Amino acid sequence: MPSARKHRRKKMQQIPRDRKQLRRKEKKQKSTNIACKEIRNSWDASKTLQQNMKEMGLAFNANKALPIPRKLPLPKIIQNCDLETKSAVKKPEVLKAMEMEVELGEKEKQLRLPSDDVQFCTYMLDKYKENYKGMCRDRKNVFQLTPKQIRDKIRTFKRCKGQYKLYLDSKQAAHTDVEMKT
Repeated sequence: MPSARKHRRKKMQQIPRDRKQLRRKEKKQKSTNIACKEIRNSWDASKTLQQNMKEMGLAFNANKALPIPRKLPLPKIIQNCDLETKSAVKKPEVLKAMEMEVELGEKEKQLRLPSDDVQFCTYMLDKYKENYKGMCRDRKNVFQLTPKQIRDKIRTFKRCKGQYKLYLDSKQAAHTDVEMKT
């Protein structure tokens, strides 16, 4: 006969962990994630936010950095502020790198639509021009898009510079062929 006593599996003990390492890891995870590469590279974790910003020549509080009194014209204020900050800057390479980035300009995002959407938009534009209500009633509007949805889809198509340029070029080539034949 089996015994009346139930045998339960013993729970595994927790694996000993280095608490100091865990705290360091948590501290790293809690630290702010800085998007700007130049600021991230010259950041000193032992200093406060205001101290870091001041060393880099950046303003923590724009209202304190550029006070705008009603009496003085704006250009004089900006010139005075530039002189004060340049003397306190300990890490000028951050400012220079950020200025170079601004001069280069922002990279344009290459937006691309799926080929089905491009065919739909080109067909609708060729047939209806800007008549979105007419596009809404067309047989090729399989997904039953409303006029505003079609308008938005065509606007995104026009924002896709490469694809829209191909459409315009093909339309221009077709137009010149018609003129040559007549």
